[in-house]
Amino acid sequence: MNEWDESVTLPAALQAGSCGNNCTDALDRLWEYLDAELEAPDTEVVRAHLAECQGCLDEYDVEVVVKNLVRRGCQEVAPDTLRVRIHEQLTIMRVTTTLD
Repeated sequence: MNEWDESVTLPAALQAGSCGNNCTDALDRLWEYLDAELEAPDTEVVRAHLAECQGCLDEYDVEVVVKNLVRRGCQEVAPDTLRVRIHEQLTIMRVTTTLD
């Protein structure tokens, strides 16, 4: 299991009514959990916490809505010319940074 960063600030709703069952840990990993990027043990830890903690479950629900809104708003595909320009700029930045 990974060590989780303790520096995450809890949302105001959770600061007052925190359940004390690793809210910081669960919220720190929430986006990774939503994107199915956690390994099995970490996934189970977050899933179990969400089952126990209404405040974190509410935060999870908000993040799901945000994720769905972003997905819906990002349906356009960038033109090929823009993709080439971005790739060129990244290459220039990479070469410049390496040479400095």
